[in-house]
Amino acid sequence: MSALEYLFRTVALMTIGVVVANVVMETKMLAGIDRPAQFLCRASNLPDCCMVSLFSCLISPTAGKSLLSEFYRKGEVGEKETILTILMSTFPVVLGESLFRVQAPIAIVLLGPALGSTYVLLNLFSSFIQSFTALLYSKTSPPSTRNPAEATRRKDGYKDGYKGPKGAEVLRGAAEENDRFKIKRKIVMKGIERSIPTLKRTLPIVAGTMILMDVIMSIGGMGLLGSIFDPPLRLLGLPGDCAAPLAMQFVHFSAGYASVASLLASGAITEKQALITLLIGSMAVITSIYLKYSLSMYVSLFGKFGTKIAAIGYLSSMTAKIVTIFLVMTFF
Repeated sequence: MSALEYLFRTVALMTIGVVVANVVMETKMLAGIDRPAQFLCRASNLPDCCMVSLFSCLISPTAGKSLLSEFYRKGEVGEKETILTILMSTFPVVLGESLFRVQAPIAIVLLGPALGSTYVLLNLFSSFIQSFTALLYSKTSPPSTRNPAEATRRKDGYKDGYKGPKGAEVLRGAAEENDRFKIKRKIVMKGIERSIPTLKRTLPIVAGTMILMDVIMSIGGMGLLGSIFDPPLRLLGLPGDCAAPLAMQFVHFSAGYASVASLLASGAITEKQALITLLIGSMAVITSIYLKYSLSMYVSLFGKFGTKIAAIGYLSSMTAKIVTIFLVMTFF
């Protein structure tokens, strides 16, 4: 298959994958969250408003965190509950918005079903580490909410199960909508509409990256890159060729995927090396996201406290990625 044919096929499959993923998400398949919320409310020792915020992140991370900031400003949750809720929201955010809508369809198309699915699962595992660790900590630590009435209500009521009429109404409404789940023309059109911004951002980057990588490999440029970055990469068991995908990740995650796909197609790297490269590259993506978006968002929502939230969230993400990379290097 020529490079041009491969490019056209990749663009077509990416378009189909992103559209299908967004249509599926618009059907609200993840809206039946009443029972999981009840379980987490009892297990985490967090108030019901935190659970409403947490599960709202499945549909919209920004809306879920904005909701949490309102609870924080009203004094219904303290700093510790706020941080733990945001850390616990990592898995719902990655599962709902970041992964299924965008990254999963692109990764599976570019990297192939087996490698792409493995990488997606490793990303989910990394986010699960953060959420589960926060859940364990919240379960074993005493509450520190700023509102004395809220603390009393939690102590007296949460041992009997999920409380809070507002949270219950929100979650019950989502569950009822899920019961009426049915794919309609309106849902399909909305899914397509949601796909357009993603495709506008990613398709030009992927196409440009694949063409650039083809040119670099054809003129022997990978050898030069490899000689420059070979020593640090060898410590991780990676060839110097992996320098290009790591650099591309700073541009956009899809550029990293396309670079790795080109190296795999040429036989320059193995699947294990591809996974490690992508996971290291994802740390670059996370760093870029925190510097460009997350820090400013948290500060705008929580004030000075937002810098602490961003710092803890970033360190948590980096630690989880390092653990995941170590497991891949050890067991794959």
